Amino acid sequence: MKIIGLELSKELTLIHDFTQYNFKGIDEVHVLQSDEQDYAIKYEAGRYTLSYRNLNHLFAGLGFIASHPKTDIKRTSMVKRLGYMIDCARNAVPKINTLKKQIINLALMGYTYMGLYLEDVFTIEDEPLFGYMRGRYKQEEIHDLVEHAKHFGIEVVPYIQTLAHLNAIFKHQKYASILDTNDILLVDEPKTYALIERMIVTVKAMFQTNQINIGMDEAWMLGLGNFLKKHGYQNRMDIMIRHLNQVLALCEKHQMKPQMWADMFFHLKEGQYFQKGTVSFADIEGLVPKNVELMYWDYYHTDPTDFLNKFDSIKTLTNTYGFAGGAWKWVGFAPHNAFSKRSMSAAIEAIKKVNLDHFVMTSWGDNGAEASLYSVLPSLYFVSNKLYNDNMDGENAFLTTFTGYNQEAWMALDLPNQITDETVVRTVNPSKYLLYEDPLLGDPKIMLHPSFQMRFQKIKEALKPYRQSQSPYRYLFDTLYRLVSVLTLKANLSIELYHAYHNKDELKLREISVQTLPSIIEELMKLYLTFKKQWYKENKSFGYEVQAYRMGGLIRRLEDINDTLRRYIVGKISVIEELEERTLALASDDDPTLGTIYYNQFSKYVTFGTF
Repeated sequence: MKIIGLELSKELTLIHDFTQYNFKGIDEVHVLQSDEQDYAIKYEAGRYTLSYRNLNHLFAGLGFIASHPKTDIKRTSMVKRLGYMIDCARNAVPKINTLKKQIINLALMGYTYMGLYLEDVFTIEDEPLFGYMRGRYKQEEIHDLVEHAKHFGIEVVPYIQTLAHLNAIFKHQKYASILDTNDILLVDEPKTYALIERMIVTVKAMFQTNQINIGMDEAWMLGLGNFLKKHGYQNRMDIMIRHLNQVLALCEKHQMKPQMWADMFFHLKEGQYFQKGTVSFADIEGLVPKNVELMYWDYYHTDPTDFLNKFDSIKTLTNTYGFAGGAWKWVGFAPHNAFSKRSMSAAIEAIKKVNLDHFVMTSWGDNGAEASLYSVLPSLYFVSNKLYNDNMDGENAFLTTFTGYNQEAWMALDLPNQITDETVVRTVNPSKYLLYEDPLLGDPKIMLHPSFQMRFQKIKEALKPYRQSQSPYRYLFDTLYRLVSVLTLKANLSIELYHAYHNKDELKLREISVQTLPSIIEELMKLYLTFKKQWYKENKSFGYEVQAYRMGGLIRRLEDINDTLRRYIVGKISVIEELEERTLALASDDDPTLGTIYYNQFSKYVTFGTF
């Protein structure tokens, strides 16, 4: 492809190097800058003319040309800033090359920035324990990423924490003096603000931007720990606003433009974030600084009215606000692209009625960050495309062009959690909790059903053909294929073991011991190795130890269960104590959901004891 009007040979080489795409079949593109729209494309006699507002719009235009050849179009997004925030703090710390590849994907989709959610995962001079053994980014790594992003007009923005979610640093005694309780910083303590200032100064130098997210979300126990002991009980909204003002003063001192999550204002006033209806903050409106952007985050609702009510509430606090949606990849190994689309469709319908310039998609890594960073590409394209508000259907074309997999294939990544006949898409994650569910102990929250094995077998068959592709994303399908290979054997294990034991079916117990359990362990080893390959391809090594302990522990546990079973079969023990006590939780055949739930905390469903 020949670009006329701008030198882009370096950028085109980077696109090819990271995505394997080389714009074959596109001979000539004349580019020129224009403020009339984000980008406009005119095709005539084998030649494209692409006018663009900013550099990122130019690459969005090139992405459109590649996936929609010979199409004339003018496009302008409903928002000025469209970001994608990646959680780098929940064990999985993406490698710089992983982020570079995603930056190219984002540029070709029409995004304007990438945010990195860091907590303590960055190096601060003279703070050797900050981010220790957590895979923290060095300054030169972020500099390299920022320079790469500049080629595509993409800004890289730091997301830090200046109030809560800093549990990792409190493993070190050094930070005990700035702890309130749980993972919350101690407000009004000078050492707290000294550390926060070091954070701000550091990320400003690293990221070379004046944009910053200062966090301040989910500090539910604010003022109720060491603060309470030191100062006595104080109005917690006053504590929050006082702390916010001190952090904002530091941002102003270092010429940073802050944004923060909005939930604590709702929590401190109403006791929860997602209450129904509209909440008025008229009583404290004048106390909330106008130089901070409040980010309303919502990944859960599916009715535009819920989003509109929240916007109406926030408007009583400030006229400076944005919206954060969710690309669901935080419930285990498989994403929830279908639900992300369902929820974000409602959100976008709402923002059409709201004066909104800033929209960011978030991908969190709750409880393990098992899912691939790229597994939510369909959700990311869906949102960007829908924000153009021109009803252009381009997801299949874009994904096929730039990834080698079509839309149907990418949406198949959701299948391990879609094991019922229910037509309404919900955010359940049976593929994770059934993997780790203990066959002897069980968990009353985890409902089982005899059809699960057959349903996972069908998903396995659906995923199998995608493993034949030469796409650079094939390993995502390899991992989920191995996951459901385990679940086709393990999903019914608790039921079979329970009934065989209580029916004194020695033949079945021997089959479980000799065939089923060894087969599960064999498939688990395959999953472990495949998932390990995925992890090390995308992430730094730090954090993988959690996965090793989990899967290794599961393998060891199944071996121990088999040892118990063998001893029972040969009469060395007269009972299996756990099965004598266990109550089997079975889903009703009349329940279209078959009892599937959203249950993500690994430690909750592997033991009734302490972990």
